[in-house]
Amino acid sequence: MKKILWTARFLSAPTVGRYCKHCMTKTQYVPSGRFRVNANRKALDIWLIYKCGKCRTTWNLAIYSGIHPHSLPPNQLNGFLLNDSELAMKYSTDIALIKQNGGEPGLPDIQISGENCDIAEPVQIVLTADRPSEYKAIPAIRSKLGLSRAEFDRLCENGRLTCVSGQNLKTCKLTGTLILEIR
Repeated sequence: MKKILWTARFLSAPTVGRYCKHCMTKTQYVPSGRFRVNANRKALDIWLIYKCGKCRTTWNLAIYSGIHPHSLPPNQLNGFLLNDSELAMKYSTDIALIKQNGGEPGLPDIQISGENCDIAEPVQIVLTADRPSEYKAIPAIRSKLGLSRAEFDRLCENGRLTCVSGQNLKTCKLTGTLILEIR
C-alpha cells in the first residue's frame, strides 16, 4: 500500500461573528494581527485586536488578564510586543479562546499540501495539521481528494475510506496526526 504525507495549513485566520455596537447588528470581525499589551502595576493584560468587517470598530479578544510578565516566556512576551504574525495566527485560530470571549468562530481557509492520490488505488494517507485546531477535517480532506459530500459519504459507508488512527472520521478535528486508508 502506497503511503502519502499531507500537511494541513491555515491560509488565513477565521473571522469571528459578534454583535457590533456601531453597526447595531451581528457582523464578522477580522483579526488585525496586532496585539494590545497593557501594564497595570506588576500585571499585564494582553488582547488580540479584531476589527468589524463593515465599520472597522475594534474588539479585543482577551488572551491574558492580570498575568505577571515573568510568568511568560521572554520570546512570547516579545512576540506580543512586536505583533508577531505566527503568534497572532496561533491565537486567532484558537476556537476555545474565541468562544470563551463570546465570539462565534467562522471557517478558516485551509490548504492541504502533499501528493495527490487516485482513490481507485489502495493508499494510506498521513494528514498532519501545522497547528492544533477544532475545525473538522472532512471539508479539507474532501477538497484535497476532489470529492463531493455524497461521494465521500459513499466511500465511508462502503468501508473503502477508513480512519485507522482511531478517530471517528465524521467528527474528527484537525489536531495532531490523522491516518486514513483508501482501499
